Amino acid sequence: MTGHVSASNLAEEVACKVGLSFSASRKGAVASAISRIMDQHGLGDSQALLDRLGLDQDLADDAIAAITVGETHFFRDPEQFRLIRQAILPELRRRRPVGRPLRMWSLGCATGEEPYSLAILCEEEGALNDVRISAADVSRKALAAATTAEYGEWPLRNTDQDVRARYFTPSDGRYRLNEGLRRQVDFAYLNLGHDELPAPERGLADFDLILCRNLLVYVDASAVRRIARQLFACLAGGGWLLTAPTDPPLWKYAPFETSITPGGVVYRRTTVEVGSGKTATVPFAVLQRHAGKAPLRTPRVRSCVTGAPNTHGRNPAKSIAGQIHDHLDRGENREAAHLARQGVESYPLSAEIHFAEGLCHVANGENDAGAAAFRRVVYLDSTLAAAQFFLGVCLKDSDQQAALRALENALRSCLSRPPRERVALMPEATAGQLAKHARREIGQIQRLTRSKA
Repeated sequence: MTGHVSASNLAEEVACKVGLSFSASRKGAVASAISRIMDQHGLGDSQALLDRLGLDQDLADDAIAAITVGETHFFRDPEQFRLIRQAILPELRRRRPVGRPLRMWSLGCATGEEPYSLAILCEEEGALNDVRISAADVSRKALAAATTAEYGEWPLRNTDQDVRARYFTPSDGRYRLNEGLRRQVDFAYLNLGHDELPAPERGLADFDLILCRNLLVYVDASAVRRIARQLFACLAGGGWLLTAPTDPPLWKYAPFETSITPGGVVYRRTTVEVGSGKTATVPFAVLQRHAGKAPLRTPRVRSCVTGAPNTHGRNPAKSIAGQIHDHLDRGENREAAHLARQGVESYPLSAEIHFAEGLCHVANGENDAGAAAFRRVVYLDSTLAAAQFFLGVCLKDSDQQAALRALENALRSCLSRPPRERVALMPEATAGQLAKHARREIGQIQRLTRSKA
């Protein structure tokens, strides 16, 4: 590679040029991929690459593929699809005005698996004729593949055989989605990092459900703040927004009502227009019927800057978490657990309290409950290495693959920080110390897995 730009800096410039970003842990892999792309396109100079990105769509698509992780499949994150099926879709249908279709939007749709999963779900629930599904992506190459609605075995690996039989036609090892479902999804190009939203003239407004999953991890923090407000504005009154557990939290950037469910964090624009022109707040109780599991009750997040209320500059949630830790240090597990339950009820968006609750469960030998608490912390902020570490520890006897993923996330997070930096939620430990513990746990699981093979 020639030119004055280093490989890592060039990767960052390319990402910026296409409106994306990537984590520090992936910098080396992205830089290597960009170098390969330059070779494939006969570009020996970094400036030539940057100049051509805005002119050559194939080159831009290759760069986007290098920056993003293209893993997708039908009905990915089944808990979220269960939430849509059992709670969100029935509620939307109940309050749908006569003659108005429900509008759903899949952002970052890649090759179409997510919006087509929505179409299948709506068909199974007898709602497809009442729904319009839109989908958008930054890669025109992916959109072209999506419009063909033809897939190999891998994207369908978690799809029930009866679903395949009803909605796909097999041919030479490929599966083509039924034409009626294919026509229900409209695909369009969109660069969420650059384009302005809402855009009513393009039909990009007034959505009842938006899926924006595994996409916000590819934009920087300032863009996340802007996109959170744009997505809120794109929702119709009473509309829902689902993101992925790995995506950054949005509740502090726009006035969403927020809830933590078995499917992760769910956002809602709760004010809906009523006949008088006034607004009414739609209660969040509908989620309490989801799969028979009541999610944490959450208040409306009233500040788009600070999130949960903070009285006179103090942080009461952090104070409660500190009291829980004090009880645990003194061996007062029952008192700690009681205070944790109260804290979760009062401050359901506090990562500190959910983490402390998880420690209470661990102290009582309740690993399943502990895993659930630490998973809620990860839903709120996936960068918290302490929560990832303890989630892995709690899961290692019941789900070793999930435990490995959590521990590897903790290890990567620690390695991206100075070794002597204190760990968030675990100030008694440094990043270097936690990385050492994570490696040890990973090694134990790997040895156990090999012994069983």
